[in-house]
Amino acid sequence: MFRSLFRPIKLWLQSEKDAVPLALILLSSPQLPLTTLRELQAKGFYTYLPGYEALLTNPEKALRGLSDKMRRVLEAAVATQRSGRREALEEKLRDVLAELRTALDLADYNVGNMYMVVSTFVSTIAGMIVSTLALMGPGGAMAAIVSALSASLFSVVVGVAAYPIEYSLPTPPAKSYLSLASIIPLYLLLSFLGVPLPLTLSIALGSIFTSALHFVYVRRQVKELLDTREMVRVASRAVGNPYRALKGRFIENPEDLIRPTDNGLVQAVRLALFQVLLHGGYEFLEKLEEYYSRIVDFILRLRSKTRVFLIYAVIESVIVSMMYAILVSVKPLLFGAGTEALATLGITSAGLDELEQNMDLILSSIALALSVATSSFREGKPTLFTIYMPVIAAALYASFMMALAFTPSLFR
Repeated sequence: MFRSLFRPIKLWLQSEKDAVPLALILLSSPQLPLTTLRELQAKGFYTYLPGYEALLTNPEKALRGLSDKMRRVLEAAVATQRSGRREALEEKLRDVLAELRTALDLADYNVGNMYMVVSTFVSTIAGMIVSTLALMGPGGAMAAIVSALSASLFSVVVGVAAYPIEYSLPTPPAKSYLSLASIIPLYLLLSFLGVPLPLTLSIALGSIFTSALHFVYVRRQVKELLDTREMVRVASRAVGNPYRALKGRFIENPEDLIRPTDNGLVQAVRLALFQVLLHGGYEFLEKLEEYYSRIVDFILRLRSKTRVFLIYAVIESVIVSMMYAILVSVKPLLFGAGTEALATLGITSAGLDELEQNMDLILSSIALALSVATSSFREGKPTLFTIYMPVIAAALYASFMMALAFTPSLFR
């Protein structure tokens, strides 16, 4: 039941992600586009897309459920297949690929702005609102947790919208997340030992190994993008058959180009090269290099620009945790005497008591929210939140404990 419910969403997202990569393959292949697609599907690629016969006989039905961008790519392929003129393919796909520059420029602008909005909301603004609610009575702790979790969900949705899905990094293998299970025994151990904020500290410690794994995974993915760009450059500038220029340095035989890889963009460029090596048409490699280099330059520029996001997240973590620590520390000062006078103003200790009891869960929720926001806007994948989790959780824990220790001395 659930599979059938999410199948249309999965189909739309997959087709949206594959639209530009498939367009690059069809433009680079010397064969007619649907013939190329049939060959690719026979090798196990893009098998979720409609087949050769379905596209030619009833394209309207065959394209149902696909994203608008993929529909335009396949409509151009069908029109070219029927006319037999490759010029028609280039004309129709020119608009799709021309959107690259606009989409990249918009993403460059939106990612930075939206991240600042989300990170500020989940930390400083939320902290101020929760502090006010806590002074008025119970409910502040729940508001803090709900706002953090809501910000996590908002980051996922907005991050996917702001960061072009076809240029985001792939999700790591599911087994790489197994080491996060160590958080549970760590939490039980720290709780047994009476360590303050055991959940926040166990998250910081238990996610270190997963963070290191995923950091290496991302570095490998970026290196693969760069290596593929260099391979395309060498092939496009080769004199004669590009296979001679690629052999030994990048591949040993053409079949190496059709080995599956996690990155759909890299996979598409390798498949495009394979088509050229198999069927000729070396003149198409220049266009392939032009478009692919533009995409890689955007990804590198955006990653360079968003490198400071982790620093922003740590600063926000320190601010909000110190804000909560100061609020908890001044409780004895506020309610040690003159409780009746404060009560007449509607200020009670019940809200601060609730906040103090749930502080561990609040800080853990903030760590999750800031980690998801950072990964969504920097990597284009919320599933890479593990890279940032230990640093942010450790910053929250350390700054809270330090503020808790030193704040009372400020009021002596």
